[in-house]
Amino acid sequence: MKKTLIADAGSTKVEWVMIDSSGKTTARFVEEGMNSLLANADEVASAFAAVRKRLGEENVPEEIYFYGAGCATPRICGKIEEALRGVWPEAKATASSDLLGTARSLFADTPGIACILGTGSNSCLYDGKQIATNVPSLGYILGDEGSGAALGKRLVADAFKNHLPEVIREKFLARYNLSLGDILEKVYRSSAPNKFLASLVPFLKENLWNPYIYSLVHQEFTHFVKRNIAMYEGAHTLPVSFTGSIAYHFSDILREAAAAQGYDVDSITDGPMEGLIAYHINAGK
Repeated sequence: MKKTLIADAGSTKVEWVMIDSSGKTTARFVEEGMNSLLANADEVASAFAAVRKRLGEENVPEEIYFYGAGCATPRICGKIEEALRGVWPEAKATASSDLLGTARSLFADTPGIACILGTGSNSCLYDGKQIATNVPSLGYILGDEGSGAALGKRLVADAFKNHLPEVIREKFLARYNLSLGDILEKVYRSSAPNKFLASLVPFLKENLWNPYIYSLVHQEFTHFVKRNIAMYEGAHTLPVSFTGSIAYHFSDILREAAAAQGYDVDSITDGPMEGLIAYHINAGK
């Protein structure tokens, strides 16, 4: 019975699922996050070897579909495919962007605008088969509007520039016990500043009762809509759907921000894997 291995690889975590040709899940687990753009060949190979060991020799895939953050060019996808074949030489391996995975998960074979709001953010116009157009994310420094990293960046900046209400500012500083020096070290000298910034988002969720915090989140989602969704031709005539932890946990504000710009959000999921499983089961029929 043919086995297919699917990976949804984000910067925060990589979810691996093995399914057989009947659609049964034979393995499912989460490993440490990976950005394919930033990881070197040795790191990628080591991560894949650990996955093969965890799967065991009774779970050897014939096909592998890897959807990864940072898989933005043919060269990067080629690096991932080479590493996959190095660990599973018997398998047909295909690496694609996490954005294509999101589009397939949300829309299967119908057109729409697929969006990611997680640690980072991204979007695309999907024609039902492939990505037709992509407004580039540009990463957490130049873009990533509405993402966990963007929300965390705004929270930190507002705290240290004294824009937060005093009660919220004191609560934030006490909660994380971070000095200005600590913040600058983690943002400018650590290996994963985007993850650090996104790790502060639970504070926003817990304090949405405060009008300033609610407005901060709403503004970030509005930025995402205006600078991404609105740039696609015919955007108001197409379904718009989201996946990712930020979209899922702030779904009410996200829908409100989108509606204010004239968009009705179709579906919001916490991750693409369930949709990807369904997509590849149907593709194998």
